[in-house]
Amino acid sequence: MIPDLQRVLEPTYLSGLVDVPTDRVREMRRECTDLENGLSYVRRVAQGRLDLLAKETESRTNGGGGSLRDLVERLPEMLSGGVRGAGSGRVEQELDPPDHVVDPLTDKLDRAVGPNVVTSVADLEDDALSAAVIALANFEEELSSARHFLHSAIDSINDELARRIAGGEAPVSPT
Repeated sequence: MIPDLQRVLEPTYLSGLVDVPTDRVREMRRECTDLENGLSYVRRVAQGRLDLLAKETESRTNGGGGSLRDLVERLPEMLSGGVRGAGSGRVEQELDPPDHVVDPLTDKLDRAVGPNVVTSVADLEDDALSAAVIALANFEEELSSARHFLHSAIDSINDELARRIAGGEAPVSPT
């Protein structure tokens, strides 16, 4: 795990937030949003891998599978599934995820189920395919849990900044 992420996920990270200097509160928000942005990116990569493996599992269940060509032809359908309209209800963030977050998480993802597994999915034995699906689902759940906590932390930090701005304790700042 990333040391900064471990530190931010500690229950004590937000302790005493009302007493933290405003510049540090803004730093905390940047830190959390960078982490969330990186986790979100790697989670989408993991979900793409999981979708591909799940589609192969489904094909095998229906008497097909074992054809990388069929999977590749179905990629547009798989990649467009679950797409939702614009607007997540959150302020737009930087789309370029920070390398210091993405790189270690991608390494962890690759150790769980690397690109070599994805490119050879049609040749995997059923047990190996099932194990890869489980590993990806567990990895995705781990990232989802961390993101959920980060969203809560960002909301708490934003609430504190809004309180300070409304009370005249801190100047409005875009960062």
